[in-house]
Amino acid sequence: MDGSLPDDEEFWSGSKIRWVAGGMDGAFGHHAGPAKMTDEAREMVHLLAKQSRKPKNSTRKALYAKLVKTDMGGMIDSILDEVRKQPGIHPGSLFLEAKWLAENAAHRNVVKFGIAMLGLFQNEQVKELLLTLGRHEEFTLYAAVAIHNGMEDSNQVLFELAQRVHGWGKIHIVERLEPASQEIKDWLLRQGCHNSVMNEYLACICARNGGLQEALSADRVDSALFDAATDIIEALLNGGPAEDIDDYEHAPQVLSDYVRLTQEIGATAKHLSAIFSIYDFLAQVEDKWAVRMSAGWSEQLRTDISDACQSIIADTKWAGIVMEAVGSGDSSDRYYGVACAEKLGMDIWDTLFDQLAENPLQDFHFIQLMKSNDPNRIRKFVQFATEHLPLQQIASGPGNEMGFGKEYAAHRNLGAIFQSLDRFEGIGTELIFTGLNSPVISNRNMAIKALEGWNFASWGERLVEAVTHLSEVEPEDSVKERLHKLREAKGL
Repeated sequence: MDGSLPDDEEFWSGSKIRWVAGGMDGAFGHHAGPAKMTDEAREMVHLLAKQSRKPKNSTRKALYAKLVKTDMGGMIDSILDEVRKQPGIHPGSLFLEAKWLAENAAHRNVVKFGIAMLGLFQNEQVKELLLTLGRHEEFTLYAAVAIHNGMEDSNQVLFELAQRVHGWGKIHIVERLEPASQEIKDWLLRQGCHNSVMNEYLACICARNGGLQEALSADRVDSALFDAATDIIEALLNGGPAEDIDDYEHAPQVLSDYVRLTQEIGATAKHLSAIFSIYDFLAQVEDKWAVRMSAGWSEQLRTDISDACQSIIADTKWAGIVMEAVGSGDSSDRYYGVACAEKLGMDIWDTLFDQLAENPLQDFHFIQLMKSNDPNRIRKFVQFATEHLPLQQIASGPGNEMGFGKEYAAHRNLGAIFQSLDRFEGIGTELIFTGLNSPVISNRNMAIKALEGWNFASWGERLVEAVTHLSEVEPEDSVKERLHKLREAKGL
């Protein structure tokens, strides 16, 4: 399922950014307060009540038209309360209307409203409808709330749905799922945390409800559980946007047990990466530890775990494991391999450059290769980029593009080079010229950033002309202001 819906073009018309399925409801639900009931929403509820008393196509049409234009994500609870308070609503008719909207609507807001209304009733009879709609991440939250409110065995049904979603939908369900059986607890530990948005949203919930402390304190831990625990611990240590390692009451014991287990069965770059994360956590500034000492930690435990981490990191076996991960065809393995190589001080630049030659549009490699401090390596990489990026295609003229989506992959690669090109004066003038003429705003900003770090004498006539011309045609005020300051600073 790619997340697309029939009303995509209409719904996102005029918007620079398209959210992933469920992303808008998820982000605003987690990071914004509830929205206030509007007059339009009240009018919608009145129409619904009218339709329940005397069903008519004309009333349904008027209600539908209002629903299409109403983003009810932040005020759905208020709308449901308003429905409950409406005098003279006919429950039987209301249920049928809600079912019709959920089943037949061609617009997401209408489907969401229909699902939400179904949550006002005992709704076992529409279980398959709710499960089907809930499998699309855009509707999972609404289906989960409707299931939770309207079914006797709601927790088991939610568990069934949780195993079919992977993004925001999974986050919404795991946040509501009760660890009512060993099967659910095992799933929470082994599969519950991993999602396509951010593992950090679910790490603490899965650790707590799945029983991570008990699981890791066992004499034997299988490799699948150990890998899953690695994901949970890494996410807890990363911190935000939900509860993190300092909110998890069993953190001292869990980290101690994880390090012990890594000494026994740790065998991948991901395991080593988690050890580095634990070691860095233990080495944080003392004012953070003053608070932790009253939350289950002791100075002795901190020292013991830190020493054990150092012992693990010093093991010579890791060099081979890390290089194998760096060369892996699996992007996740490669990510951990590169991260650990950096920590261990291993030089992998040439390996990454050779990999890039096989596939010249890999964002990750562009970012990593620009971390070098060697001007000769940067010169070699810039030459490669000049030959392999579609520069003429990128330099189509300044615009207001954000640069998201597959069609802007090359623009993002170019931006990755600009991240640190200001440190290498005179290298990459052709790329900077291209960036100044890119329709992507961040490309132009980053090209200007590079020039801010260069002496004016190294610009060359072509770049001087490009900056002068862009000052006249730049469509974004913030970029125009930056260009003005750049010209002032360089005496242009």
